[in-house]
Amino acid sequence: MNKEERSYDQLIDELMAWNIEHTDILGILRKEIDEERLLKWSDALEKGIRKNVDSKFGKREDNPFFPVCLDLYQCVRGLRIKLLGNPAMKNVKPLERSDSLVVCIICGIRALQKEKGAKRPIDTLQWMMLERYLG
Repeated sequence: MNKEERSYDQLIDELMAWNIEHTDILGILRKEIDEERLLKWSDALEKGIRKNVDSKFGKREDNPFFPVCLDLYQCVRGLRIKLLGNPAMKNVKPLERSDSLVVCIICGIRALQKEKGAKRPIDTLQWMMLERYLG
C-alpha cells in the first residue's frame, strides 16, 4: 500500500509491530501493568481524553476518569525514565519529532489493549493530549 494511502491507525499499527518485533516492550509491560489497570485505561480512553482531563468540561477532580488518565500519564513517564538505560530497549524505532522511547511504550500499551479487545487503544494523538493537559 502506498504510504500516502495509509490511515493514521495503519501507521501507528505498523510502528507498533516494528517496536514489538525489535524490543522487549511487551515482556516489560506485562510485568509492570496488571490487567485491571489496563482495562481502566482503556475505558477512560474510550470516553475521551478531553472530557476526562480538560477543566473546561468541569472540575477534573469530580471526573471519575481523571485519576485513571493521570495514572496512565504518570506510568508512561515513569517507565520512560526506568527504561532509558535498558539494553532491551536500544532498538526502538527512531523517530524525528517524537520521543522514540515514549512512542515505543505507547505502542506496547496499545498492543496489550488490542489483545484485550479495547475499542479505542491508545495512540500518539491521545498521548499528546495527555501531555498537553497533564504535563
